[in-house]
Amino acid sequence: MIAATHTAQLAADRARTLADIVRDRAPLNPARNALLAIAAHLGASAEAFETDEPFVIEGVTVTNTIPADAAVSLHQAQTIAEDNPRIAYLRHVIDYVTAPITRRLPEHPPLNPVSNQLARQESGLRTRIALAAHDLDRTTDPTTRHAVLANLADLHRSFNRLADAVAVDNARPCNRPA
Repeated sequence: MIAATHTAQLAADRARTLADIVRDRAPLNPARNALLAIAAHLGASAEAFETDEPFVIEGVTVTNTIPADAAVSLHQAQTIAEDNPRIAYLRHVIDYVTAPITRRLPEHPPLNPVSNQLARQESGLRTRIALAAHDLDRTTDPTTRHAVLANLADLHRSFNRLADAVAVDNARPCNRPA
């Protein structure tokens, strides 16, 4: 058996945990089949992170690359999420799986709300997402990892809903430049 690198093991743990969260949310969701497919792809990526042999260049193990099988599974999961508006927020949450390897967190484009209230909500959500991502990076406990990833999923879903509200609000005639 091949020993996964530390970063690959972290990614596998996150993928497996996120698969459990997605699977738990599937039964009553109208996008049930899509959620179950995403969970299956996340499970496959976890297995790939644990079993694919890391690259070794001149005796040095490369820890900042994603195994091809894992990358394909994660891409398929994100594509399914993007194709289903009710669960599109998951495309951002899936990026937390690879964050230990890539050191890149998901980013939302600025919403640029006209309303001060919506601007405060955007700022608050961005702060809460950043704090939760920080907590995820610091945790080694599986229960805490589950709670933080579930919280991040909820926060990204809220952000997507806020983006929809901002688009509607900004399009109101009274909010357009004269």
